[in-house]
Amino acid sequence: MPIRKRTVLFFCTAVFIFSSVGCEKIEKLKLPYKKAVPVPTGTVIAKVGDNLFVTLEQLDQEIKNYNELTDNPEAKLMTREQKMAYLNEELIRRYLLYLEAKARRLDEQPKTQEILNNLEINVLANQFLQDEIGNMQVTASEVESFYNLYKDQYQQPEERRIREIMVGDEAAAKDILIELLKGADFAAIAKERSQAATAANGGDLGLITKGKLGADFTRFDAVAFSSSLEIGQTSNVFKDKGGYYIIKLESKKGGQVRPLSEVWDEIKNSILFLKRQQKLQEITNDLSKKTKVVIYEDKIK
Repeated sequence: MPIRKRTVLFFCTAVFIFSSVGCEKIEKLKLPYKKAVPVPTGTVIAKVGDNLFVTLEQLDQEIKNYNELTDNPEAKLMTREQKMAYLNEELIRRYLLYLEAKARRLDEQPKTQEILNNLEINVLANQFLQDEIGNMQVTASEVESFYNLYKDQYQQPEERRIREIMVGDEAAAKDILIELLKGADFAAIAKERSQAATAANGGDLGLITKGKLGADFTRFDAVAFSSSLEIGQTSNVFKDKGGYYIIKLESKKGGQVRPLSEVWDEIKNSILFLKRQQKLQEITNDLSKKTKVVIYEDKIK
């Protein structure tokens, strides 16, 4: 990607980062503000002015962030030449602009002060949370206990292949059922006598999940997914939307509980989230006891 186009992309993404992706990205970008930063830890690769430094670690982190925000593989920065161009045309340029802004005392403008104050609040709040809950762990026993307690939530949806015959008269449906019980072919009768849209396919609905036909077919679902309906078995006549039905269960699949190994990371992340939320609530409650908070609800429209 040409440097000019990449510069436009950088400043657009920079605005996006500072406004919407949160303090984690802000911290990673390490944009200096308020005062000149001291010599940082790491490998210094550039010095701007008297006391602004760029480290190799900072450049690598910025390029990593840039590549993550770039969907086009060809626009990603991979070579040494691309990294040097980024250093000169993005990082150093930013530091030069920063120094000039400081010289013009733009940081003392009320609106700028408000933005900088909000950034400081976000960064420090984020760092505090990282110190307090960033290192929380989830044990294997916690994952196993959670899985055993909520195992039903990890059950795969069951699919059943159903054939149907639907007619508008109950007596006609009962006559058809008698023929089926005597050994008549279900698909052949469906083609010949069913009034459902599936008649041309021998009444074949294909594989369906419970509820797929819609809220108007609750009775149909109850019969089709009954635990007493076996594969190859024909149901009794029942009434539902459109008429009187007879259905046949051709096959079924799914319905098994996903193994623990398959959902391990999913459960671990869920537990970690819950633990962090609980800890965050505890911290907030403790801090609320020490600091007075007043909310002027009448001003919120």
